[in-house]
Amino acid sequence: MKIKRFWQLCAAAGAVALFVTTATAQSSGPMDPSEQKHAERLGVEAKELDAKAGKAGTPEGQRRVTDAIAKDFKVDPSVVTDLRNRKMGFGEITIALALSQELMKQDKTMSQQQALDTILAKRVAGEGWGKIAHDLHLKLGHVRSKVEKAEKQVARVERSEKAEKAEKPEKMEKVEKMEKPEKPAKVERPGR
Repeated sequence: MKIKRFWQLCAAAGAVALFVTTATAQSSGPMDPSEQKHAERLGVEAKELDAKAGKAGTPEGQRRVTDAIAKDFKVDPSVVTDLRNRKMGFGEITIALALSQELMKQDKTMSQQQALDTILAKRVAGEGWGKIAHDLHLKLGHVRSKVEKAEKQVARVERSEKAEKAEKPEKMEKVEKMEKPEKPAKVERPGR
């Protein structure tokens, strides 16, 4: 019984290996120069987004950035938080989410998590965003527009953080305690 199960797993693994090999062979062509430019610009935009998110440095500001990105990509904020816990910057997170959404459009059977896992597996394997998009036949123009939209949302959060800081008065220096006035001396009344 165990041997039969072993061979079933081996056959399934072989099918997966064949699929991966076939998928890799299909995408071996060179990247379109316009897609290469999109890939380069995407890296710049990710850094800009990270810089803007960094200006919303308070924990509340970081939560707002997380919520804004989650809202843009229609995912639970825990998805963004999980990716942050994987040491990804907000720029990388938006790119990964945008690519996963494009992948889901291409393959309607994929869930958000499956698409995201596919993107992240390639990223962990050392592939750049352009190569990932190229291998999966995704257009980076759509991805860039989603990242730019997220960048604008993060900029709004950053501006609101600045406005809130400006409204709060700076800590006032401690006012020295005033000395208590001396109590008047008791006057004894005659007749007591």
